[in-house]
Amino acid sequence: MTSINPALQAVFDQEFTAPTSIQSALFDPLTAGQSLLGLAPTGSGKTLAFALPALSRLEAEAGVQVIVIAPSQELAVQISTVFRQWGQPLDIRVATLIGGANGRRQADKLKKDRPEVVVGTLGRVLTMAQGQALKLDHVEELIIDEADEVVVPERYDDLAWLAQHLPEDYQLALFSATDGVDLAQVQAKLGRQLAIVSEGHQQPPAVISHHYQYSDERSKIKILTQLARDGHQALVFFNSVGALVKAQAALQHNHVPVMSLGANEKNQVNRAQALKQFRQGKLPLLLATDVAARGLDIVDLPLVVNAQLPRSKKTYIHRTGRTGRAGKDGEILNLGNDHDIRNLRKLLGDTYTLTPSKAAATQSAETGSATSTKGEPAQSVVQTDRPGQGTAVKPVTKSRPANPNAAKPARKKKNRHHKDKGKPKWAKTGHHPK
Repeated sequence: MTSINPALQAVFDQEFTAPTSIQSALFDPLTAGQSLLGLAPTGSGKTLAFALPALSRLEAEAGVQVIVIAPSQELAVQISTVFRQWGQPLDIRVATLIGGANGRRQADKLKKDRPEVVVGTLGRVLTMAQGQALKLDHVEELIIDEADEVVVPERYDDLAWLAQHLPEDYQLALFSATDGVDLAQVQAKLGRQLAIVSEGHQQPPAVISHHYQYSDERSKIKILTQLARDGHQALVFFNSVGALVKAQAALQHNHVPVMSLGANEKNQVNRAQALKQFRQGKLPLLLATDVAARGLDIVDLPLVVNAQLPRSKKTYIHRTGRTGRAGKDGEILNLGNDHDIRNLRKLLGDTYTLTPSKAAATQSAETGSATSTKGEPAQSVVQTDRPGQGTAVKPVTKSRPANPNAAKPARKKKNRHHKDKGKPKWAKTGHHPK
């Protein structure tokens, strides 16, 4: 790792025994100024793989030289923290430009602090650059993390504007855990032909186990409630903000401590507080949409729950990458009915092996069905409402058809001789006054 600044090298050797595969592959070419696309599994150390070479090339007091674009506010804050921590020995200053925060205050901070590194979301970075608060004259490197989420057709024009206002010889570095970046469009819009550096991004981590449990919408809330009451901690994914909000309200009704990173929450302070409490272990459940949780690094997260199953394999990979990071064990729990689980198996193919969860193993059919596939009485998963108790299995019995010969109960006769108190005479007789 001779390409890294000696001060950073010393800190790295104290923190880690050796660089990861993607770090070893990227340190030299990035430090040499090569434009590339880095592909590696989630949790493999990509942030340090691009942060250390970038920091090693910086010159203090020379203006903004590195811009990092992230798809979400939370990920931008996370990357900023990494750059700030590792840049401290070099007196490097970092500014974070994200939506949901005070734009005027951010502009004033840029002018006052004169950072060498800017990390932010694309929209806010463009706003600051177009308003002349962010100077682009000395930028040497543009880094885009989770590039398959940022470099998409609806953002091509914004990215092209940014590239056109950077120095002609700037370096471009894209990073992702999955394929999906159109390199031809990158060359057309950003003016760079990228070399590809891939380190096992197609292989799922072996330390993650993938389970499923049959459940309908109502029982999903019961399952999540029981997980929280049993002391489990989980990041829970939803496909839409509407479904997330509905689930959060139901869990709060069950007195479950829960917060969310849904895109409907505009207050960045609230979102940051939710993530902080979850990372500190003070919050059992954190609900999130895919964009909000993209790339988040939550140390020792044991469980990811797909309350709504993802619609693409790429989304599944990014969700599951929130656990099992840096070689640690992790677990995925997929919730859905029989049709949902079948579709998920087809979606994932042979890449992942789905096995029943402990609760699902006791079920002979989909939750709530009348009969099992073996012709035996079906069993329904019923979550207890008492803390500390696990899942109980309750037989579901069929209701017997009514006996046609049984005497029907006599109908109660209506009292037709009621008084019409307070009504005018025409209302009693049915005739309107002339």
